[in-house]
Amino acid sequence: MTLDDVFDPIEDELEIFKTKFSTQLTSKIKIVDTIARYVVSSRGKNLRPVLVMLCSKMCGGSVTERSYRAAITIELVHTATLVHDDVVDGADMRRGLPAINAIWKNKMAVLMGDYLLGNALISIVDIKSFDAMMLLSVATKRASEGELMQIDKSRKLDIDEPTYLRMISDKTGALIAAACELGAITTTEKPEDRKALNEYGELIGVAFQIKDDLFDFEGEQTIIGKTKGRDLKEQKITLPLIYAFSRAPKSESKAILKKIKKSVTSGDIKQIIAFTEHYGGIEYAKKRLQEYSDRAIQTLNYFPDSPSRQALKKFVQYNIQRNK
Repeated sequence: MTLDDVFDPIEDELEIFKTKFSTQLTSKIKIVDTIARYVVSSRGKNLRPVLVMLCSKMCGGSVTERSYRAAITIELVHTATLVHDDVVDGADMRRGLPAINAIWKNKMAVLMGDYLLGNALISIVDIKSFDAMMLLSVATKRASEGELMQIDKSRKLDIDEPTYLRMISDKTGALIAAACELGAITTTEKPEDRKALNEYGELIGVAFQIKDDLFDFEGEQTIIGKTKGRDLKEQKITLPLIYAFSRAPKSESKAILKKIKKSVTSGDIKQIIAFTEHYGGIEYAKKRLQEYSDRAIQTLNYFPDSPSRQALKKFVQYNIQRNK
């Protein structure tokens, strides 16, 4: 399963989106325009805009101008959160390329994130829908709350599975759910469509984050653009380790927590990963990933079959199989 399979029903629309997104970020201020062009050139897979467009096409038969505005909005907000996250995390790399803060330093990166959010506000107003504005506002608020919760828990190192699931539902699921529901808002007035797609987005968002968290235990930087064990170095406790802690003797768990509280070494990371694997944390996370994926697919059965619905199902499978 590849992204091309997912993108196929909106191949032409995706190219139109890319042009519109690039135009949205132009500025008469040279430094802003320079950084904006770097943002455009270093962007990722366009997953959230693709979800907007697939959902709009599934509900209304086409990608409308309002749908493009929604896709631009959600990508601007998502990109702004990544720029701010890199400042918070002190990250040097983003998607295998130098992060904005690594090139232009933190002050410029924070302000560029603000610029992206300002552009998002302009774009969402163009949709002329109070529901769309409220949806985006709540999703952005939830994403911020999820990030703040993660920072708080990394300081205290006390997180259980329900708290983790709530955190990633806010941090990742909220914006993806908003992307899917915005697709419906821009092409249909059926509340049932909106509800089903919001639920799909929330579920696939949680599944997406669980998959990302698994990369910390299984990934290689050359493939995924993320250093193996980076979450552990940042004292982020994710589902594989949470489950391992629940299964391991308290003495072993305390010894691992003690290592995480300090600056973990490469040797520590190998030991923590081995501990997590030994107590079934990695397999458990994969099981939960599959459960959320299955539930996401079930929500799509509400809709009549179409190329867009098939693509949304393929996106679920793509997430399970992806290596970056």
